[in-house]
Amino acid sequence: MSSVECVYSQPRKRGPQRTRPQGSRESLDTVPRASLHPVSPISTPEITQTAQTDSTPSVDQPAQDLHLLQAHPTTTFADHHDISPVQEILHTPSATIDLPITLTCNPYINPDNRLSLELANLCQAVQETGIAEPVEDIMNRCIDAFIAYLYPLAPLIHEASMRASIDVFYALRLGHEHAYSTRALQYNLEPGPNGVRTGMAKAIAYLIALCAEVGWMLPPTLCPYPYGTTLAPIFLQTSRRCLDLCRDEDLLNPSASSIITRYFHGNCLHAGGQTRLSWILLGEALRIAQAMRLYDETAYVDLDEIEARLRRHIFWQLYTSDKSAAFLNDKHFTMHQFVLGDSMTVDEPDSAGLMLLSSCSYSERMIIIGFNLCQKFFYHASELMFHMRYAAKQVDRDDPDPIRDISVSQRSNLIHSYVRLTTVLDEAPKCLQSFAGLDNANAGSPRDGSHLLSLQVQVANLLVTNNHLRMLVTQRCAEDGLQSILGLPQDTLLMDLRRSEIARDLVHVIRDAPFEALSINGEPLVTFPK
Repeated sequence: MSSVECVYSQPRKRGPQRTRPQGSRESLDTVPRASLHPVSPISTPEITQTAQTDSTPSVDQPAQDLHLLQAHPTTTFADHHDISPVQEILHTPSATIDLPITLTCNPYINPDNRLSLELANLCQAVQETGIAEPVEDIMNRCIDAFIAYLYPLAPLIHEASMRASIDVFYALRLGHEHAYSTRALQYNLEPGPNGVRTGMAKAIAYLIALCAEVGWMLPPTLCPYPYGTTLAPIFLQTSRRCLDLCRDEDLLNPSASSIITRYFHGNCLHAGGQTRLSWILLGEALRIAQAMRLYDETAYVDLDEIEARLRRHIFWQLYTSDKSAAFLNDKHFTMHQFVLGDSMTVDEPDSAGLMLLSSCSYSERMIIIGFNLCQKFFYHASELMFHMRYAAKQVDRDDPDPIRDISVSQRSNLIHSYVRLTTVLDEAPKCLQSFAGLDNANAGSPRDGSHLLSLQVQVANLLVTNNHLRMLVTQRCAEDGLQSILGLPQDTLLMDLRRSEIARDLVHVIRDAPFEALSINGEPLVTFPK
């Protein structure tokens, strides 16, 4: 029996056999499969000629293949190599231009021309809102508004580079693909694998994303252009399309702008109510930062000084955003010092190093000091939450001494983390500790109102964040039974009194802060008090 070979054969299907129509095999061989990477029908006339010889599809021929072949008939285009498609669109005699969205997504259009067409669509959309002002002037005012109001919260631009990007935008809008200013030559203008000049497309996507960020994040009274809620989605959509033109190459060779652009996109989508999509985009930015090893100080060696500074800023901005999403929206930590371990050696931005602004009216050094303080708040808060989570597993509420099993080292880590969190502002400059200190520091100073508002925005962010994290730690201590380790009362009424004291401090901060400073901070300063 062991020498008998086991053979399994599938039984034949019952019923009548299917007969293939005569000539169907020839039809399948005649009509070629559509490529996943379509090629222009101009360069492949043999495909379209073959399709015309047999216009009757066979029974088994895939409908998708026929649809692709019929969608692109054998059409010959005039020879207009010396005329840019943007010139043809923008200089048309018609007062109104009907530019379909599908034209910019046509895979048969030269990718470099697709970038120009995206900008033509943007200009047309802005004009249709009733704004006659040139888009370049709007972009310049967006940069001014970002520097004045949002830079204290997110120092993520180099002003000279952003101004140069407007020159690139202007040249592309007019169809002069090579008429760039001297400042714009710092970008990589060589075509990439897909024909798009990657550096140019990234710079344009970065610039337009900044305009969208300003429109979404600033209140209407401070927005540099009217109908901010109308133009902001237009800027966001155009920026995402420009980034799509070079997405693959951008992911393979990322830079600081690759992460910052996606960070701006995520902020805009979050402000627009698409929180889930915003979280996904934030995760993509975090993955790019991890792939670039921005948590490792050695990754900044031999980099251009401006690029290194922007990378350092966006790393800590993402680090804070990851912690804020975990605390506010109950998300998991993605970038944590205990996950990265000893490899997280990146330093905080140097307040005495190269400055990124050239036309600001306030001290950029003070802004960087405040930026670093905000990172310290979330760093020590996440560190404390990590120790509390593991210590809570040792608590036995049925035992007369519920914290008996918590080791001495765990108690020491909890106490040190708590002290570091509650004393972050102690060594801060007086002007960043309170609004009263800020007013005293600016008393008699001949600076304009935008300078004072910029610092007020940062002070409001620091004080509200401080009180929110204190409340969060107090609440978590009461839930985990760790009050005695951190010197908090164990009695329920006394813990309620402690929470009411923190709430009172937060109310005082909100009462003393200018309304503009609170509105610029946006959702965090609305969610934290709740």
